[in-house]
Amino acid sequence: MTLLIKTSPVTYALLQPVLGELNGMQVALRFDSESVESARKSTLGVTDVSSFQRFAIKGPQAAAWLSAQGLALPPENNSWTLGAPDTLVLRLGGSEFLVEDQYHGAFTQRLRSFDQSATAGAYHVQRGDAAFVLSGSKVQELLSELCMLDLRDAALPAHALVMTQLAGISATILRQPLNGEPVFRIWCDGTYGPYLWGMLLEIAQELGGGAVGLSCHYQ
Repeated sequence: MTLLIKTSPVTYALLQPVLGELNGMQVALRFDSESVESARKSTLGVTDVSSFQRFAIKGPQAAAWLSAQGLALPPENNSWTLGAPDTLVLRLGGSEFLVEDQYHGAFTQRLRSFDQSATAGAYHVQRGDAAFVLSGSKVQELLSELCMLDLRDAALPAHALVMTQLAGISATILRQPLNGEPVFRIWCDGTYGPYLWGMLLEIAQELGGGAVGLSCHYQ
């Protein structure tokens, strides 16, 4: 049987990256030399991480079911935590959660055992997110052009997340450490992935940054 490799909801247009595969999805590992990408990452890097594995669930018993699987949950609405090593847990409301394995994470495999017929009050939600990492010293300049909310550190406390409009589309945004540096994470509906990637990349290039491959952040 031939394994079907999915394409990212993001389109790389004329960038011609070095491609690889992660979790059954084609990914951009590198767009340029290591030195060029390192400089972009420090100034304003945009990275496609749509290939990370996710599991979404909602309902009055969603928190209880996730806890029963051994996953630590954020205590407050609109917050996030590392529910397991290398696995993000986003609490999008009192009863809605998005669990995302990071590059080395594998916890969502356990959650795929969810049996709707045997779990009253909890519902698996199908998602096809486009997801991004924004890094570098000029991230706030980019965000200020696309979002009306103040996303500076004082306005977005540690472990808080916001659901807002970014470049006119609904997005979820948080700030997290990655390799010792603060980065912003963004999720949006996958159908808007090419549009948002294009907007982020255009502004990043104007500010001296650009596209950064997955390998620049994760090894």
